Amino acid sequence: YKDKKDLEKLGVTPLPDNHQSDEYVYEIIVFTGQRKDAGTNSNVHFVIYGEEHETHVRTLADPHREILQRGGVDAFIMSVPKTLGLLNCIRIWHDNTGEGSSSSWFLKYIIIRDLQTMEKFHFISQRWFAVEKDDGKIERILPAASEIEKHEFSYLLAKRTYHSVSDSHLWFSIFSRPPSNKFTRVQRCTCCFVLFFVSMFLNIMYYDLSNQAKSNNSTNSASLSVGSLQINSQQIIIGIIVEFFAFIPSLLIVQLFRRLRSRQKQLSPLHEALYKIKPHLQSQIDVDQKKNTRKSSLTFPWWCIFIAYGLCIISVGLSILFIIARGIEFGDEKTQQWLISILSGFFSSIFFSQPIK
Repeated sequence: YKDKKDLEKLGVTPLPDNHQSDEYVYEIIVFTGQRKDAGTNSNVHFVIYGEEHETHVRTLADPHREILQRGGVDAFIMSVPKTLGLLNCIRIWHDNTGEGSSSSWFLKYIIIRDLQTMEKFHFISQRWFAVEKDDGKIERILPAASEIEKHEFSYLLAKRTYHSVSDSHLWFSIFSRPPSNKFTRVQRCTCCFVLFFVSMFLNIMYYDLSNQAKSNNSTNSASLSVGSLQINSQQIIIGIIVEFFAFIPSLLIVQLFRRLRSRQKQLSPLHEALYKIKPHLQSQIDVDQKKNTRKSSLTFPWWCIFIAYGLCIISVGLSILFIIARGIEFGDEKTQQWLISILSGFFSSIFFSQPIK
């Protein structure tokens, strides 16, 4: 269901106030924050000021889908009669017409790309546009960020944190996956199952085969009692180490999913939007983009998705069979040790290995 909803968010929207006679185009990418009530239903307007020209008042709108929602990344195509030159600043505001908490808006930043020269301009906000929050302003002027500002710690931290949580972190990205990413929520959830069950399998192998684990059953070291559970540092360390070994096969499957090519060659959302405006603009920009594109990274044919799912089924299936076969022979004490190691590895995966990978 969520993957279907993500498909509705895809696409690059031509602004409704574009004119047929306009020949110069820009791509505008708007990043809305992840904070509570960050999205807005108010009407958002802007004016872009360049060294050579400025736009008239333009409106961010899409008649077919909701935009500027919490955590959203919305892309638009703006056409103008001629180049604006180097962009100096953008004046942006909303009319505060949204209902309740949907009237306010938290804007992270805006990236504007000249689709003729492929030059990018960053406009950093990280502020509320709200009468009841921050300084109460619903209109701001954002200057184009300099190279120093683009490399400031706070800006880089915000960008990298967003990328890490929404895409790179296997567990969190199930809920916050970028709609434009081909690695779907179903595939991410499947990889999480692989990571979890392989970790359970490796933990039960250790407690079943390790002589050290058997000797520790008879010699009770200093431990912390939580109800009927006896927790010691060795169980936690074992869980963390085993999780790193389980991380390797899951990482290979993740990369297999991420690098799958589409079954049919499709136009990018940007090219589709350009074609709606003017077909000859699309072909011209296609030529310009080819000059600027790098060699693509390693990818796999579309049918490798069956191999990826097959590996997932085999990994999870064998793990479950071994867990059932060996786990029924465990006593209460060894079962408790096994469960504590599993939980410590699980939390290690969420808070340590996934964020730093």
